[in-house]
Amino acid sequence: MSNYYLASLYDFILYPFLNKTRKQTAKIINQLNPESLIDICCGTGNQLKHLSHTKIKLTGIDNSSSMLGAAKHYNCFKQDARKIEFPDKTFDMALIQLALHEKSIEDQQRIIHEAYRILKDSGHLVVLDYQIDSKTSRSAKNIITFIEFLAGKEHYRHFKGYNQSGGLSKLIDANRFYTTRTIHLAGKSMVLKIYQKREE
Repeated sequence: MSNYYLASLYDFILYPFLNKTRKQTAKIINQLNPESLIDICCGTGNQLKHLSHTKIKLTGIDNSSSMLGAAKHYNCFKQDARKIEFPDKTFDMALIQLALHEKSIEDQQRIIHEAYRILKDSGHLVVLDYQIDSKTSRSAKNIITFIEFLAGKEHYRHFKGYNQSGGLSKLIDANRFYTTRTIHLAGKSMVLKIYQKREE
């Protein structure tokens, strides 16, 4: 998003579609009860808003000044998710929500590597992203495809490549994480996966 107006418009368009999903994500995070959480690619901070009433020490990072302008009420910093500026083993939980599908494969892998690095041993990685397949409802598929198309040519190309390559099932390294829970959401157009970091 190139400016604050577009960041606000982004929230306006997606809020009705994502609000229920964000509430479900917050509920699951609370069940895991982390002391600290980093929201990687936090955007406008909407997921942090759903967690702001908890005792969790919340941090967000995003590379977009426009998005962070909308997240100014939270503990958010402008940082590149491919090279996060926090020490090793800082956080109990890392959250990546609807961000990986818009990146190149190389950038997806770098972000996951950084999430692993900044997580404490046995920390949790919570990832919510699209999973478009034969089980996805037609209406959900059409809405998501339209939104991703509007986001721009490069964004849409990465979105298609992400789904064609198998999404999260092919991306997360089993040698570093193991899956503890999988939840399908939004007409089976999204998947929420909870991973736990294997001890080094």
